[in-house]
Order: sequence, then structure tokens, then C-alpha cells
Amino acid sequence: VGNGVTFTVEAYPDRPFAGTVVQVRQAPQTVQNVVTYDAVVGVSNRDLKLMPGMTAAVRIITAERAGVLRVPDQALRYTPAGLGRAARDSHPPPAPADGVAAGGRRSGTLWKLEGGRPVRVPVELGLDDDSYTEVLGGAVSADDLVVIGESATTTASAAPRMPRM
Repeated sequence: VGNGVTFTVEAYPDRPFAGTVVQVRQAPQTVQNVVTYDAVVGVSNRDLKLMPGMTAAVRIITAERAGVLRVPDQALRYTPAGLGRAARDSHPPPAPADGVAAGGRRSGTLWKLEGGRPVRVPVELGLDDDSYTEVLGGAVSADDLVVIGESATTTASAAPRMPRM
């Protein structure tokens, strides 16, 4: 109760609404072994766009920080293609392997571009909103280019051939 909420409704997918959790109902519902609790959100509806029964995609804000360094989650999942065994052995994953550093903080790995080549950078992670993750520590700054993926280029000689008839 008291947490901020942002949401959209299917009728207005490009218009975000904001509100506050005013009540969490104590009657759980279980569907396919998932237990949920209904929450009541207080929101201003001066323009009368919101109607009872509308389907909403809701995000409850449990923590927020301003002015922090963050990276797309894809950057934390990226591993260079063709990373051979020798390269993998020289860049072991951060310890411990479960991704939790000393003191309960999470750790991860980014790859940033230096001289046109990806360089592995261990980082300490903070808040995550399922799109971006806060970077609390590591050798990365706001000006660095982090790698989130690769694209393959096709040359004429490597182009797929048409099947013979």
C-alpha cells in the first residue's frame, strides 16, 4: 500500500496512467499453481477514459533511483559468437557462479567495445525493471559502447542458393 503504479489499458495503449496502490486484498486466487492477490489502485480519471472492467498492464513501483548508470538487459545476456575455449578459459564467469556477490549484491558481465573489439567487464548490479539494469560498479561509464548483440553479414559467395528443380 502506498507504492506508485504506472499502467496502460488496451483501449489506449500509447497513453500511460499513474496511480497509487490503496489496498491489497487478502483473498488469494490460485490459477495453475500461481497465487495472486488483487490490488486496488487509486487513479485520477478526470477525462473519464477509464471504465470498469478494462484490461490493464500494470507496473507497481517498489523502488526507484534517478541519475544512475543503467544498461539494457540484452547487454548482460550477450556473449560474443565464436568465443573459443581458450578465450572462455581466460575469462571465467564472475564468482560465485550464481551471480550474487559478497554482501548480497548481484554481479554480471558486460562486453564493451574498445578499439572495435569486445572486452569483458565484470560489473556489480542494482535495480532491474525487466528492460534495464542499474550498474553500481565496474569499469564501465556512461560514454562506453556496450554490446547487446551481433548482426551477420552475408557476402555474395555465402548467399543461400536456390534449390535445383
